[in-house]
Amino acid sequence: MLDKTDRLIIDVLQQDGRASVETVADRIGLTPTPTRRRIRRLERDGAITTYAAIADPEQCDLAMTVYVFVRLEHRSLKHIDKFERAIRNLAEVVRCDLVSGSYDYLMLIHLQDMATYNQYLHSVIANVPGIAQIESSVVIGNIKSTHRLALTRG
Repeated sequence: MLDKTDRLIIDVLQQDGRASVETVADRIGLTPTPTRRRIRRLERDGAITTYAAIADPEQCDLAMTVYVFVRLEHRSLKHIDKFERAIRNLAEVVRCDLVSGSYDYLMLIHLQDMATYNQYLHSVIANVPGIAQIESSVVIGNIKSTHRLALTRG
C-alpha cells in the first residue's frame, strides 16, 4: 500500500519523469537518500512501471484518433487468446481494454487520416481472428488528455 510520501513521489515523477532525485526530494520535503530508496522500491514493486516521453500524435503526423469497439464471435478462451495475441502485435493500437457492456474490447488507435483508417480497417482489423462486429468512433476534438493519476488530490 502506498503511503502519502510514496504518492507525492509518484505525483512529482508523473509531472516530470526526468526530475533528479534531489529535485523530487526537495519537492516532497525529504532528503535525497530516503527519496532514492523509496523511488527504487516503487520501481521494484511495480508502482512505477516505466518512464517515457509522451509524444503528441498530431505533431507526429497521426492527427486522427479513433476508438474502435469490438465484439467477438465467441468468448471461449481459445478465441480470446487469438484475438489478444493479434492485437498485441499491432503497433497502431496504442491501447486495448477488455470492457463490460455491449462490446468486449475498446481499442485506441492513432492514424494519419480517414483514408489511412479505412485502409487499416479493411486490411488489418478485419483480418484479426474472432471479430464479429466492429464499431468506430472518430475523435472530433480533445477536451482533456493526461497520463497523470490523481494520487494527491481529494
